[in-house]
Amino acid sequence: MARGLARRRVVGEESRKASRPVKESKAHKASSKISHTKPVSKTKAPRKKEKLSAPPARDPVQKESTMMEAETSKPALKAGIATAYGASRLLQQTKTTSAALALLEKGIQLLYKKDFKKARTEFMTLLETYPEESDILARARSYIQICEREEAGQKKAQVSTDQLYALGVMEHNKANYDAAISYFRKSLEKHPEADYIYYSVAASLAMRGDLAESIENLRKAVELNEESRVYAKNDSDFTPLQAKQEFADLVGITPVSAAESH
Repeated sequence: MARGLARRRVVGEESRKASRPVKESKAHKASSKISHTKPVSKTKAPRKKEKLSAPPARDPVQKESTMMEAETSKPALKAGIATAYGASRLLQQTKTTSAALALLEKGIQLLYKKDFKKARTEFMTLLETYPEESDILARARSYIQICEREEAGQKKAQVSTDQLYALGVMEHNKANYDAAISYFRKSLEKHPEADYIYYSVAASLAMRGDLAESIENLRKAVELNEESRVYAKNDSDFTPLQAKQEFADLVGITPVSAAESH
């Protein structure tokens, strides 16, 4: 009985709970309201068109400052040129500033092409033509120092790596004149204005008996260096030429007769 009454109470309580109306939650009400509202369209306010202003014209001084920053980023001669430029600052313009900067830029371009001789000429012209441009001249002098240093390095490398000439001298001393002449001529292809190579060719030709060709090469050596005349006068390699009038006239001696030479 007690269990039956208790069960009835539980069942009756559950039926009453089931029959109660369910309250809508605030979130559900809010969602239902939103679903019935019309979407609000947003209109953008038209933007005012901005007038594009033309870029300001760059004067030669600003161009030179920009050029300095660009040039110093290049790998070739970077350290030397960066030092020569120094701080990028505006120059005090004069009537000749633009022309001086144009000449400076031309020299820099030659410098990067490693044409140091022509570059140095341009910088020297700048020093002579525009003496009042003190700031630009200071940079030009720095570039001249770079050119002189690089030119000296090139000459040193040529002398130290002229192995063909050294081989020619070795063959000449061994009396292998054909081989010596071959090495000397190959060396001349790299150094066409080297007086000492023409002199050596003439000596080997004289010892081989090619007298006319020997005098021709010796004359070229004298044209390039007047001291070659003095050396040839006392060089035993040219003994076969002493009876030749052309050789005597070239070196300034009295020709030796065939009888005296023996």
